Amino acid sequence: MKIRVDVSPDYSEKEIVIKSPEDDAELKELLDKIKNINNQLGKISGYIDDTVYSLTLNSILFFETDDRNVYAHTTNNAYLIHYRLYELENSLPDNFLRVSKSSILNVDEVVSLTRSVTGNLVQFKESYKTLYVSRRFLKGLKNKLDQKEF
Repeated sequence: MKIRVDVSPDYSEKEIVIKSPEDDAELKELLDKIKNINNQLGKISGYIDDTVYSLTLNSILFFETDDRNVYAHTTNNAYLIHYRLYELENSLPDNFLRVSKSSILNVDEVVSLTRSVTGNLVQFKESYKTLYVSRRFLKGLKNKLDQKEF
């Protein structure tokens, strides 16, 4: 594999071009990794009333639906997001995981998972906010948390 970098002030934005003789598993893996890195560096627009905020994905604790609207929750606020949950699920990086029909959480911000008779509750770093995890998604979350380094 050859890697070539061409830097010039003539370019208006960064562009990655991959030339390959065939569409194989290595190419797909490379594309997935590039998309993942791009999403991790990404930002998303959140709204409170008429004000637009640029949110980094790392600052978001979880996304949650409420009355047909999707909100991005940070440590202190909840921002209206103009995406559907399924759209976010397909475009967010690997550290975001669907944990119920109505929520996606940032695994990197989880501090604890409490199991009880009434449900499974996630607590986040430096926040009073909590989130319920449905039984259907509990095993996937536990596996993801086991892989994570504390």
